[in-house]
Amino acid sequence: MDDELKYRKHGNKTQKELAEELHVPKEIVTALELGSHKHPSPALKKRIHNLTEQFNPEDLKDLIYIGRGAHIKEELGPDFRYYIRGLKKIHAINSENFKKLDVEGCMWTIGRVDMDEFQVAEIGK
Repeated sequence: MDDELKYRKHGNKTQKELAEELHVPKEIVTALELGSHKHPSPALKKRIHNLTEQFNPEDLKDLIYIGRGAHIKEELGPDFRYYIRGLKKIHAINSENFKKLDVEGCMWTIGRVDMDEFQVAEIGK
């Protein structure tokens, strides 16, 4: 359920905007995205479902990857460049093809990598 909120990045919404749509404080959205708020009320679950029901399961999966990629970029901050270098070193991405992607494509690619982002960044240092 908390992964469904990652569509926020795809829609270019702020946490505050999403919180307003869900009728909750911004801190609740932050906690849901970070996974620290694991048991939302049934009413909140329903509001989240209503926001995401327009997406078919494949689209929702893509949005989850894009959201995860954006989260990794935000989380690593300036060390994100090392993460990209690490991905190239372990051949998780083809650097020529990666350069051709738009921002959404880059975030989708990064979000699909099934490795700890801090370990990948360390490899890239």
